[in-house]
Amino acid sequence: MPDLILDHVRDGIILLDINGRVKWMNPACETMLGWALSDIRGTNPQDLILPPEHRRTRKQTANFRYDFSTSLFDGYRITQHLRRDGSRFWNQQSHSLINLGPDDSQKMVVVTCRDVSDQVTTQAALHQVKDDLEHAAYHDDLTNLANRKRLSQYMHSNRVTAQIAAGRIGLLQLDLDKFKEINDTLGHAAGDMVLCHVADGLRQHARPDDLICRNGGDEFLLFCAETSNRTMLMARAEQVMRTINHPLVWKDQTITIGISIGAALSTSGTTSGEALIQQADHALYSAKDAGRGQVVYYTDQLGQRYRARQQLNRDLKQAVEQDQFTIFLQPMLDLAGNRITGCEALLRWKHPHRGLLAPASFLSAAEAIQLLPDIDYLSMNHALDALTQMRQAGFSDLTLSLNVSSTILSDVNYPGLLDWALQSRNLPHSSICVEILETSLLDVNNTRVMAAVAQLRRIGVRVALDDFGTGYAGLSHISTIEVDAIKLDHSMISRLESAPRHRVVTRSIIRLCALLGMDVVAEGVETQGQLDILRRAKCPFIQGFGLARPMPVPDMIDWLRTNTPLPAPLVLDAPVPTSAAPHKARQ
Repeated sequence: MPDLILDHVRDGIILLDINGRVKWMNPACETMLGWALSDIRGTNPQDLILPPEHRRTRKQTANFRYDFSTSLFDGYRITQHLRRDGSRFWNQQSHSLINLGPDDSQKMVVVTCRDVSDQVTTQAALHQVKDDLEHAAYHDDLTNLANRKRLSQYMHSNRVTAQIAAGRIGLLQLDLDKFKEINDTLGHAAGDMVLCHVADGLRQHARPDDLICRNGGDEFLLFCAETSNRTMLMARAEQVMRTINHPLVWKDQTITIGISIGAALSTSGTTSGEALIQQADHALYSAKDAGRGQVVYYTDQLGQRYRARQQLNRDLKQAVEQDQFTIFLQPMLDLAGNRITGCEALLRWKHPHRGLLAPASFLSAAEAIQLLPDIDYLSMNHALDALTQMRQAGFSDLTLSLNVSSTILSDVNYPGLLDWALQSRNLPHSSICVEILETSLLDVNNTRVMAAVAQLRRIGVRVALDDFGTGYAGLSHISTIEVDAIKLDHSMISRLESAPRHRVVTRSIIRLCALLGMDVVAEGVETQGQLDILRRAKCPFIQGFGLARPMPVPDMIDWLRTNTPLPAPLVLDAPVPTSAAPHKARQ
């Protein structure tokens, strides 16, 4: 009966002598190993079932003897074994001693075997899944670089915090230049390839203790361990830039990749990895603001400028919310009639702490944070209210010029909103002239700008091309877009007395505009000599400091009352230095 039971159990059972030689095994063990008892009786099975890389030498096998004091007899062990056909399996074994007497021949070892390959494979798969999940939790899917979670772990490690405190770690923060254009023109697949190209470029210049992180979108970080001076850090930055700038070929298209880099080095004042990232971010912002495609190193002065810019942005948001803007007016003189026929509306910001600010000090910041359209519309309403006040004061024939940015011209609702604003104030459309910059015609939304100009003229609003002659193809513009007037830029007028060629060009432009039925306004007229030249050239209108500076609406009304009618012939005031001239509003 015991033999019958042993023959039918599922586990393999093998009986060995003290030297490890087979004395007996059951059918389950024969099936498991692929060897019949008759084939291996009296041999040491280790010579047959151990993989070649783990087999003992013949001498070791000949000298083998079980040591009953070892842990082999205390539990299970799992070993990879070979079947007779060469296939491998995982064998779970337990060893038991049968001690029938003091002689070696009376001592035997019973080994119970079980094929646990499925369980081991499952366990390995579970470990792999665990490893994969852990890797995914700390790495970016696309580039396989560290993600923000891994970044946080790295920055707060004892090693990195010690390096930061000792001033021995640097950081490069990268941002792709015009990455959106790549996605928009070539598709997101090309954009993904560019991101992987950047990741590979960073890997080429990373050391074992460094960390490369994709911080989101097209922004990357490279922490440079054991970097203690600016020269070392900037050299790494230049290497990275050269590698990444190498063109990428994608589907027979060559993609030129540009990056901007902000570099920061931990100092005694750097308290954390987050502070270092903030410094590198300030430097990166400066690199992009300076024209992109360059490396900028963080300094305290740069940080101060960045904080001032951030404060300006916060102040601008509050200024829009609280409408802290006002309008100044500058008169325009009709030279032929020797009378004031209109004014230009110029925006000013009534800053609660810094006083009255001209547009040049805040418009670029407003555009960067997308507040320019809001300021445009606030300016429009203030200007129309100013015109209403002047008409109520008895100057009903005055016109008003509004400066308008390409941003607001690209808004399809702008002409309609201006139309409604004029009707609600009972102002004639012909009293308004919208001034647009020549650069607006070069904007990416050129088609929308052209459509807005056409619609404004259809509702009866006049349109003027501002800053004419500042280096763009002005003559081609006045031949392709119908406008009612051009405004000669201050840079042309300032050289009339000293540059004969400027006088010839100016007279030619005035004659050409007369043939086209367009008015000309000369901006920035400051001297009597400039006035005399423009008068002889039959320039229709002038404005500038020589006539009057921009002033608040009540002052403008008082000035009109004092200077109506103007003395004839008109003599301008003393010249005003060009450097004192304020920049005009572009809204």
